[in-house]
Amino acid sequence: MNDAETVPTEMGSPSSTARPAHTPPPRHRAVAALRHALEAANPGTLAALRRADPASPPAAFYRVTVGVLDEHLPEGGMRRDADERRWAVVISAMASAHGLLKPVPFGEALAKAGVAEMRVVRLLEGHDDQLADLVRNVVHQLVQRAQPFDANDLADLVVTDGTERGRESRRRIARSFYRHEGT
Repeated sequence: MNDAETVPTEMGSPSSTARPAHTPPPRHRAVAALRHALEAANPGTLAALRRADPASPPAAFYRVTVGVLDEHLPEGGMRRDADERRWAVVISAMASAHGLLKPVPFGEALAKAGVAEMRVVRLLEGHDDQLADLVRNVVHQLVQRAQPFDANDLADLVVTDGTERGRESRRRIARSFYRHEGT
């Protein structure tokens, strides 16, 4: 990686900004802060987040995310609502996998957990509500097999859905999956 990198200014709208190579992207800092918030969350909050409907996030979603995501989301309107729905998918998955959020590439984790290729293909081709359902299903499989995964990869997949960065994320997950399939 070079010293300048494309950094999203709002969910998915890139701008070229110089950033030292060792500084994590803003989305990854947000995921780290959310992981920390989930570690401190009580069991009731985690349970509410696990069963959250992304179309109507529970109060627990806002309790955990309000301080973290405000700087990453537009001020208001339909764009903010769409971005909150995407983050609700990510938070729900992170709450479901509490304790399994480790730096194992998502594609590798899917392969190691024995997730069927067809399910991975559907995940990589899914969008919007379908993607939310597919994420819930594959994360359930990862949790059932106690397979750690990188929440940053998951967030990149979901939050950047429908953008060029999202297509890059999907390709990265696919390469990782096929590299480790059958190992």
